[in-house]
Amino acid sequence: MENDLNEIQIDALREVGNIGAGNAATVLSQMLNKKIDMTVPKVDILPFENMVEQMGREEDMVTAVMLKVFGDAPGNILFVMNEETAKSMTDMLLSGYGEVPEEMRYSAYQEIGNILGNSYINAICRLTGLSMLTSVPAIAIDMLGAVLSSSFIDAEQYSDYVLAIDTNFIQDGIEKGTNFFFIPKPGSLKTILKNLGL
Repeated sequence: MENDLNEIQIDALREVGNIGAGNAATVLSQMLNKKIDMTVPKVDILPFENMVEQMGREEDMVTAVMLKVFGDAPGNILFVMNEETAKSMTDMLLSGYGEVPEEMRYSAYQEIGNILGNSYINAICRLTGLSMLTSVPAIAIDMLGAVLSSSFIDAEQYSDYVLAIDTNFIQDGIEKGTNFFFIPKPGSLKTILKNLGL
């Protein structure tokens, strides 16, 4: 686990997260036709249980979209919404459609995650000069603990400690029930930092 980062490196990763999430927030604003802000990204290296506690309870039901990131700095992008936020986002996106079937909501979740994830990764690529691509988004509606656990394991973060760059979106001054993570695979952070001259 890359838990020996110094303060300058953590600040640099926070800034990378800031630029990536800023791009994602702009795109989300355009999609929903609503002003969306964001919290300052947190770079956390924490025990897994603490990561879950920051977001809610393990048994909370959430909608999550995951994109695998391939290339020079592989990892996962994970966009997590609580049930209320997921429904309100798709209601805004699909307004005018009348009764919306569940399959259409799932497609909307995937599209939101896809556009946000790619805008985030594109910002990192422009900043670092690295080459990174994302997979087709996968969607899961499950308990928070299960979603996070499978995402961190998929990113080969098997340690008791996990690392994530986490951002929350804000609408009308209220933090929405969202978390947006970049979960790097081991070695990816060093590659990003090296390309930032750190």
